[in-house]
Amino acid sequence: MNILNEAFNLKEYMVNQRNYFHSHPELGLQEFNTCLHIEEELNKLGIKNSRVAGTNVIAEIDSGRPGRTLFIRADIDALPIQEKNEVSYKSQNEGIMHACGHDGHTAYLLGAAKLILQHIDDISGKVILAFQAAEEIGKGARDIIAAGILDNVDRTFGIHFASGMKVGTYGIKTGPDMASCDRFKIVIHGKAAHITTPQNGSDSLFIGALITTQLQTVVSRLISPVEGGLIGVGRFSSGTTYNIIPSDAELEGTIRAFSSESRNKLANAVRSIATNVASEYGATVDVNIEDICDPCTNPSETASEVVNSAVKLVPQENVITNLDKRFGSDNFADYSRKAPGTYVHVGSSDSAATSVAHHNEYFDLSEDSYSYAAALAVQYALDFLK
Repeated sequence: MNILNEAFNLKEYMVNQRNYFHSHPELGLQEFNTCLHIEEELNKLGIKNSRVAGTNVIAEIDSGRPGRTLFIRADIDALPIQEKNEVSYKSQNEGIMHACGHDGHTAYLLGAAKLILQHIDDISGKVILAFQAAEEIGKGARDIIAAGILDNVDRTFGIHFASGMKVGTYGIKTGPDMASCDRFKIVIHGKAAHITTPQNGSDSLFIGALITTQLQTVVSRLISPVEGGLIGVGRFSSGTTYNIIPSDAELEGTIRAFSSESRNKLANAVRSIATNVASEYGATVDVNIEDICDPCTNPSETASEVVNSAVKLVPQENVITNLDKRFGSDNFADYSRKAPGTYVHVGSSDSAATSVAHHNEYFDLSEDSYSYAAALAVQYALDFLK
């Protein structure tokens, strides 16, 4: 029996686990019940586990034989979305929903843990399972790194379900896959005045509009069109009523890039434009840029390893290696600061219901996708630690 068949034998278990997590979603850094349930399942299996920074669960499967160490990550947090699906496993927590598949990630990794234990005699070394908190808000990963969990890790591995891909397909891209993420906040300090006497004030709203407009021109002048980059403003707040020039304004947005060099260029441009535009019109600014996560890049060596494992499970044509890079981000990328690894997209669509975009109130997953995810994680573990 091959690993994919074994994973499908655990489908019912993984479906039940996923439906539990889906019914009981928790936001980032608040995943206390989620962690308790994960720990309960790990304890049933006799797998040693511990907590890191409150709501990260770290488990270790040790073969008892010297060898390499593989680190596998599943993120566990939900989103502040009110679910609109009418399903038996609908979210029971008002205004919170697993709308990105992290419930499925958690379930597949528990299934993978079972399978790895069944094949413990076939590996040498260790597998570390990380149930990571707060990916949606850019937290969790660096707490795990700071705790030393990756100090002796040889490879990292992460999976994300993809509603844009059919069940039974794997997307494994070499090179830049997903962008870095930085969050910026610009606070403009102007001077209030009556709307009819603009010469007596410093119009923070007008200045904010100019900054927003100029930021839209930066990427095309600083970053190669082949590489790509993005600066986007998602929030602009200013003013109290129609006839007052506001003294203050706030802008919030994001910077996305595929290299450290481009990331730094764009961050410097945000600071420079905000400062210079404000100064020209008699205002000052505070610019804060928060480092959320690194670019997600798969080295050719590790991507090739995972491709070789994937083709043992599905036909070659179902292993897609020419994926377009995307401006979405995932702080799985931060683990590459300690050890090289591969980020894999696993198809989770088999109907209209499971083809809905991520972060949507109708998002759902194909039940078969958990088996494909678990099978790849286990096959790679067996191949890397043989």
